[in-house]
Amino acid sequence: MGKSNSSRDWTQIYAIYGMDQWQTLVFLLCHAVFFSLLSVIFLFYFGSIFHFFQTLFPSPGAARFAAGFSGAVTSISAVCLFFAAANFLYSAGPLHYEMAQRMVGSVYDWSSVKLALDIGCGRGILLNSVATQLKKTGSSGRVVGLDRSKRTTLSTLRTANVEG
Repeated sequence: MGKSNSSRDWTQIYAIYGMDQWQTLVFLLCHAVFFSLLSVIFLFYFGSIFHFFQTLFPSPGAARFAAGFSGAVTSISAVCLFFAAANFLYSAGPLHYEMAQRMVGSVYDWSSVKLALDIGCGRGILLNSVATQLKKTGSSGRVVGLDRSKRTTLSTLRTANVEG
């Protein structure tokens, strides 16, 4: 398999390609912050929460366990939501770019390629990588990208201009 010849960092990738579905990232971060604040509230008001659970459970051990378990689940949920947001942020651009570079690197002879079709090209990460490789090898091949969204098609044209 060919090697990736990528020398870009994630800031350059986001500057060129941006991010699809940025609302998902905002949604995950808002919920992570909410659960973090809820965890802090559980920490400060543990005694009150423990007394509330004592009204529900006759055993003080069961009430303490229920209060602690609720706080632990809330704080673990916050950590998981922050992790999911970071994972989404990474996979939205740099991971796609790295995968595109690997795919391009796996083809050894680009001079014989006459047409490359990218269906569902999105913002054109793979499309532009193939076009750049064809340009480097001096091939007369063409690259065609199809996407159902007009908005992403326009951004693909802009990124193609940036990439050259």
